[in-house]
Amino acid sequence: MICEGRVKEFFDFYQKLDKNSTKALGHFYAEEIVFTDPLHQVVGLEALIAYFDRLYAGVESIRFEFSEPDLVGQRVWCSWVMTYTHKRINRGQPVSVEGASCLHWLDNKVVAHRDYFDTTQLLWEHLPLLGRLLRILKKPLQH
Repeated sequence: MICEGRVKEFFDFYQKLDKNSTKALGHFYAEEIVFTDPLHQVVGLEALIAYFDRLYAGVESIRFEFSEPDLVGQRVWCSWVMTYTHKRINRGQPVSVEGASCLHWLDNKVVAHRDYFDTTQLLWEHLPLLGRLLRILKKPLQH
């Protein structure tokens, strides 16, 4: 079974994660971690740290609001809202993205992490020309 305290530590860590703390990912992730999101799949702890280094390089601030995690066997499911600011996205104004994560734990480390979110909400809607086009295309679908 997964230690609930360890899961809480994991989510607390994400509240403090920034470009200066990515090396600490090894405290929670196994060497053979497989991390998947809608844009990438990363295999191995070193590759994950490098991926997060690139992701967080231009992030000026980031905050997560996590729902209560649901522990099922060796898996943890959790929905979240991430709010971030990036100098080149949305003119530096905050962007909020809803998503969910599934974490597979083994020996108190995460061996597989899969994030689910809408990539248009994350990035594409907030780029000047493409964002305007996507908002125009989505408008008829919202009615």
